[in-house]
Amino acid sequence: MPEILAPAGDTAAFYAALDSGADAIYLGLKNFSARRSAANFSAEELQNCIARAHVLGAKVYVALNTLVKDGETEGFFASALEAWNAGADALIIQDVFLGKLLKRAYPEMVLHLSTQAGVCNVCGARLAKRFGFSRVILARETPLADIQKIAAEIETEVFVQGALCTCFSGQCYMSSFAGGNSGNRGLCKQPCRKKYSVDRKGSKEYSYALSLSDLCIGKDILRLIEAGVVSFKIEGRMRSAAYVGAAVWYYKDILGNAGERALAEDLSDLKRAYNRGDYTRGYAFGQDKNLLSRFVQGHKGELVGRISARQKNAKFTFVESGYAPSDGDGFKVIRAEKEELGGGEYRAGFPKEKGGFYLPKNPAFRAGDGVYLTSDVSLAARIAERKRLLPVTVGVRIAVGKAPFVRFSGAFGSFEYAANFRAEAAKTRALSRQDITDCFSKTDEYPFAVSFANIEIAGECFAVKSALNAFRREAFAALFARLAAPRVPLSAFACVVAPILKLPEKEERIAVIDTDFSSEIYRGSPLTDAVFKPHNYKDEHEIRRFIDIAQYYAWHKWLYLPAFMVGADIETIEKYAALFDGVYAEGVFALELCREKNWRLFAGTGFGVFNRLSLLSLEEEHPSEVALSKELSERELKSIRSRGEGAFAFAGGSIKVMELGHCLFGKTCAACDRRARYRMTDEGGRVFPLLRYENSGCRFEVYNSANLVSELAGNRVYDFCTLSEAEKGAYLIGGDLKSAVSERTAGALKRGTF
Repeated sequence: MPEILAPAGDTAAFYAALDSGADAIYLGLKNFSARRSAANFSAEELQNCIARAHVLGAKVYVALNTLVKDGETEGFFASALEAWNAGADALIIQDVFLGKLLKRAYPEMVLHLSTQAGVCNVCGARLAKRFGFSRVILARETPLADIQKIAAEIETEVFVQGALCTCFSGQCYMSSFAGGNSGNRGLCKQPCRKKYSVDRKGSKEYSYALSLSDLCIGKDILRLIEAGVVSFKIEGRMRSAAYVGAAVWYYKDILGNAGERALAEDLSDLKRAYNRGDYTRGYAFGQDKNLLSRFVQGHKGELVGRISARQKNAKFTFVESGYAPSDGDGFKVIRAEKEELGGGEYRAGFPKEKGGFYLPKNPAFRAGDGVYLTSDVSLAARIAERKRLLPVTVGVRIAVGKAPFVRFSGAFGSFEYAANFRAEAAKTRALSRQDITDCFSKTDEYPFAVSFANIEIAGECFAVKSALNAFRREAFAALFARLAAPRVPLSAFACVVAPILKLPEKEERIAVIDTDFSSEIYRGSPLTDAVFKPHNYKDEHEIRRFIDIAQYYAWHKWLYLPAFMVGADIETIEKYAALFDGVYAEGVFALELCREKNWRLFAGTGFGVFNRLSLLSLEEEHPSEVALSKELSERELKSIRSRGEGAFAFAGGSIKVMELGHCLFGKTCAACDRRARYRMTDEGGRVFPLLRYENSGCRFEVYNSANLVSELAGNRVYDFCTLSEAEKGAYLIGGDLKSAVSERTAGALKRGTF
């Protein structure tokens, strides 16, 4: 059966999901969660929640989906063991290499590969399967054709509702380089939700140029079922219990073939609970016109009325509406669906009038402005009242001189429990059937819906009421414990991997990523490895031109592969890969691709190698070269490279901070100028280079407003994709970098990332 998988950032959201009918719930612990700003769960809360979910037939998945620093690996494995021993049905892991070691140490554990690993093609799915993962959570950018192919390889989970990240999963560094708060470490500050302008006709005015609408695929979930998807994920560990409950209810109703009226009411509830941008169907079915939310940021709510010209006592503005608000409801006022003007809160004491309601007056409001409900008190109360109960049939037998006996039966089978006292002969009033049913109708804190059968009282029996109540509590507790099925705990282990260390290089190697290697600055430079990044992966002339240059200089030739590569993209590069010495790849899928094609692999910074264990685990796969994460500090790089001396470090140049899976200009292809480079400017005047390239479609990359300048030694990677000739020369052939590079940063090298 299809699984509706709900988020829980706290216990209130957990119970809203469970009581609304979720088949599974995912949540995070206090550490190693990609939503570190959520309340998350303590060990005790986790155990209690898992027990209740299991009794009600739901699963719980625990997210350990961040990159892990060298000094944190012991804590990571301890947290994984704690979550598993608490009864977690699966662990969600981002670092595929730590996941491989975890599965090796504990074959019993069930691992799901996080969307942060960026699986969007069959090679990524096969790698996950080979490493011991039982499920992949696909990147949100994965098209339907690739989803179907992946679902044939491994159990597949797909997002159907909630926020869409602007950047391709696991490859966003914008928050990290803006202030050290890493999205890969669970602390994204969402700079993608700020305003920017782009030097292109129609995009020059400041807007939320990078911000995407919320995903809501609705009935298209049925198409995903046909494609073989087994789990449908709702995003939202930072959102309210009302949102979680509304989202679960909506998709359960779709799968339950609810009528159109019921679904319309469900969708209305969902919009009121949270709605950024009136929803998009996302990527799976092709980019729609509503993917970008350029004008409204944050929760938009549902349109319920419009501002009227009428006023009351110069303090209130009338809203023409058929909606009857509740005390405490919140509203947002938006003009022409573009300009947010402010909001207001309704109170029961406000003036009343037919045909609408009053809100406090705001001089910014004008007649005709839309009024959107953003906080529905009655919806939150309605969801909080839902209770999911397990049907239990109770049979009781009481006889004089014997211990009272209860039999529970239901879909779980049957379970029997006897009291620790004996019933006495009645001296005055005997126990009645009503006494028994009154007692066992109370289930205390346990989620049981009781019905009765076979209440047998042999003779004139008596039992002290307090003893009978204690018997009931003990019996229900025993039933709950049995159905919760606590797991036999696994023991701690010493994680050991075979040390595979490369010998130190005799000479330092310099790798450069660039789109054009024809510049004179490369003549006589110390460059040893040229990583070519085509403007158009289908342009044979462009590629062969690079090959001629690289052969002339006797460089190692690498073809750059971005992390976002669907099946059609891979088909394109297969035609030219033999011309290169290997591929430099940002996505872990390339491990399996190169294994199958027998290509050499330069594992790029996008692999997210953050610690020594991950490096050793990766080196077991025998890549030709490895570059460590560009979010590491100099100290952290030194610690890891001491175990893998040949590892490359990102040492300078352009910093790619985002890889986009969509067209920033709404796929207005007929009017597009198809430039390779644009300039994106924030409201503070900082300029972010925006590069466009082509493979199976147009793709965009965002680069940092400042270039990286460092004095790292050893094997180094530079990115020159946005640099001037003078800047390239300063990096390669010497000069005063601090003077040559006007906008510069030390990035993570000095401060590290949080």
